[in-house]
Amino acid sequence: MLRDYVTERDPEISAITLNLDPGVKVMPYTPDIDIRDYLVLEEVMTKYGLGPNGAMILASDLMVNFLDDLKYEIDEYNPDWVFVDTAGQLELFAFRETGPLIASSLGFGSIQRAVSFLFDSNLVLRPNGFISTLLLAASVQFRFRNIPQINVLSKADLLSEDQIEMVVNWSQDFKALEDSTNERESGLIRELSMLISEVFSQLGSTSELISCSIKEKDGLDYLFAYLQRIFDSDKSKFY
Repeated sequence: MLRDYVTERDPEISAITLNLDPGVKVMPYTPDIDIRDYLVLEEVMTKYGLGPNGAMILASDLMVNFLDDLKYEIDEYNPDWVFVDTAGQLELFAFRETGPLIASSLGFGSIQRAVSFLFDSNLVLRPNGFISTLLLAASVQFRFRNIPQINVLSKADLLSEDQIEMVVNWSQDFKALEDSTNERESGLIRELSMLISEVFSQLGSTSELISCSIKEKDGLDYLFAYLQRIFDSDKSKFY
């Protein structure tokens, strides 16, 4: 868990976790603050007669009713950093109005914030999969345009060193991405991928892609340093 790594790396930093996924069943850690104390998916399903998908959409909107409670709990801890875990489905947080509203409401005053977007290592080994993920990352960056974004290649322990180098290189060199697209894709997918990669090439690179593995603790030093460059050491933080 990144929170534990940060506090071990720098004992002067106090950090807590905030879970904003009301439907999660099993978590690899125990959150310090949990939206499920106020809003539970099964209760939303029962109360409003909805299925799991509809209830998750409604629950993501209902979370704004508990912002004051969440801010009160955060203030009680008075942490330096807050790691916020959201639902994995982008449409439930990033692409609804409530996502940016929650981020701006919790990150009030002088608090510094950052958004972390995960490039799933299982989805980015082909150029079209990488470009699709890059489009999603750019969309999230646009939605939270006033907040710095960190792009993270997650589950890097599932990839070889050569695969990691290839994907990270695609994020830095769009000519290499175009060449790989030309070599490995065909038909309409190739044409669309080439057009999209050309657009990114003209716009310039998005956020740097950081390769990380929580399991192996690889790349965490670099991610930690990246976060420190974003956050001021003498202020409260929101991540």
